[in-house]
Amino acid sequence: MTADLHGEYELMRSKNSKLAMKFSKLCDFLDDYKSAIIAFSGGVDSSLISFLCSKLLDEHSCITADAPIFPDGELKDAIAFARCYHLNHRIIKHDVLNDPRFSMNDTNRCFYCKNGFFGELNEIKAKESYEVIFDGSNYDDLKDYRPGRKAAEKNGVKSPFIEVKLGKEEIRKISKLLGLHIWKKPKTTCLASRIPYGIEIEEELLKRIDRAEEILKSMGYQNVRVRFHGDVARIEIGRNEIVDLEKLRGVVPKIKNQGFKYATLDLEGYRTGSLNE
Repeated sequence: MTADLHGEYELMRSKNSKLAMKFSKLCDFLDDYKSAIIAFSGGVDSSLISFLCSKLLDEHSCITADAPIFPDGELKDAIAFARCYHLNHRIIKHDVLNDPRFSMNDTNRCFYCKNGFFGELNEIKAKESYEVIFDGSNYDDLKDYRPGRKAAEKNGVKSPFIEVKLGKEEIRKISKLLGLHIWKKPKTTCLASRIPYGIEIEEELLKRIDRAEEILKSMGYQNVRVRFHGDVARIEIGRNEIVDLEKLRGVVPKIKNQGFKYATLDLEGYRTGSLNE
């Protein structure tokens, strides 16, 4: 552990000794490698891994996929974080929609996407002699249906948070104690997760969903999802957020302008994997 991280560790230990112990194990795990590629989305998890690798490893390369399945704002966030913390960052085009196995949208769509991306990272790893590939999967991810985990295993990708059993809230706490501004950033998933299995994934449909979600975010909502049900946009908003129905009614025309006939509010609020219910 470097001197600057040791100071943060001592602060962490004074506030939460159990969390500090896991943080120490995480640093030790990363420190076993000299160089790494990090699959860097710009989310809380991969941002923390990227930051620590920049401190602990001799070489690191944070690689972000530029693909239509991700909200436009995510790429901007990744670029901003990398600049703020002086990460070695690059962006690669990931043409996942050109893979018909993904576009047909069966229950393994995540595997096909991640398998393709990790395959590209492995090519860079071999060409540039990096030692390992890391991703930001956390221990809580093991509780959900995640075909992408199989892709990580197939491609030899290491998941440091899973190795040391760190969950999402613990990662947020560590990020906050380290002073990383993204510690409370809402969880974001690929836009394809808004589309029920069996409906073909097309770029224009992804853009419609992204624009509809941006309309809601512009109102101040943090955790929002617009689930696609043909003519219906089913809106999910974080359960801890205050919903102003009158204001929501005011943006219905804008959401309809994205190609929907109806906009409906899901009273159960945002929850992961609601299309799997």
